[in-house]
Amino acid sequence: MVEASMGRNVQVLLVDPDPDHRETVKRALAQRSIAVVGEAHYGVEAARLAGALQPDAILVHLREPFALSLRTLEAVQAAAPNATPLVISKDLTPQTVQKAMLAGARGYIVSPVVPETLEATLTTARARHQVLIDRATSHSVRELPAAGAILTVFGPKGGVGKTTLAANLALSIARQTSAPVALVDADVQFGDVALSMGIEAPRTLADLLDAMARGETPDIKPYLAQHPAGVSVLAARHRHELSAPADPEAVAAVLRELAQTFDFVVVDTPGTYSAAVAAALDESTTVFLVTSADMASVKDARMAVDALRREGFSEDRVKLVVNHATNANSVTEADIARTVGCDIFWSIPHDRAVPVSTQRGEPLVLADPSAKMAKRVQAMAAHIGGGGAGEDIDGGGSLFGVFRRGR
Repeated sequence: MVEASMGRNVQVLLVDPDPDHRETVKRALAQRSIAVVGEAHYGVEAARLAGALQPDAILVHLREPFALSLRTLEAVQAAAPNATPLVISKDLTPQTVQKAMLAGARGYIVSPVVPETLEATLTTARARHQVLIDRATSHSVRELPAAGAILTVFGPKGGVGKTTLAANLALSIARQTSAPVALVDADVQFGDVALSMGIEAPRTLADLLDAMARGETPDIKPYLAQHPAGVSVLAARHRHELSAPADPEAVAAVLRELAQTFDFVVVDTPGTYSAAVAAALDESTTVFLVTSADMASVKDARMAVDALRREGFSEDRVKLVVNHATNANSVTEADIARTVGCDIFWSIPHDRAVPVSTQRGEPLVLADPSAKMAKRVQAMAAHIGGGGAGEDIDGGGSLFGVFRRGR
């Protein structure tokens, strides 16, 4: 039996979006008289519950896609710094173990869980963590890091379908996960996210940045427009007009603030590179690099990948997405992957219904969920959402299922 202070049993927060796996872990903990005082999905919910409960230990189920679970691991530590953070995973590759340790895990428990091993790892990890706490010299309150995932849709070339992908992806994630989702139009001067979604935005990102430039610290909520399907939109300017470039530090601050409230923040970027775009990329959990299947786009994508690698972006943080915007594709996907220098994460087929839905201001995942493009974006959202194993919406293979919140 693992005991905390004053002889009471250790209290554990379990962070795991897979209900079946969660029940298995709970049974193993119960066999060793370890109390589960809370259960949470990844993201903001986990950070909030960790802060409220202040448990003795936090067990985070680490699974693909890793970005959100690792970000959650970091966030719960800031919310409950005295709690011992541990990871449960079936992935024992050195790269994955290293990622968990770098994110702050004090112990690594192999799944399927053996109760005796779990207890021994928890005991050792808590002792190690207590030593680190005792060594700490600063007892100031730490700022809670962003708990939500920032997903930036990026491409160095315009016209490859970034806005269409960002809008449809945000809506798909919101509908499939029931998690709070924000969509940010970071093309401050010429962005069309609000237009593509058929909504009016009384206040915009430009207005928010202007207020911040005046030294104000405005609440972001009044600047968000609500889409009926459940996505909060931070839109670009109402009118296309020239203005001073967006302050990159302010853009980064806005994204961090949104990630405190929303489990997923999808960012649409302009087709030109700028300091503000660089700031958005730096804050990103995952960068979706979008290219179409033509030589010019592929060349630009290769240059973008090279630039991101020089800036220290890891391979698992940058995901290549091929959008077949037309039928006139001059480059095969095999050639795209070879030229760009990374595997294709997702491929989106050409669909003549896309421009029609865009002109109507109704994203295709809402206008016609059974359309080819809509199904692929929904499958991409399911993969991003995490959770238990599920069927690919296209029927072409398995995907990690979606975690759903009770309403």
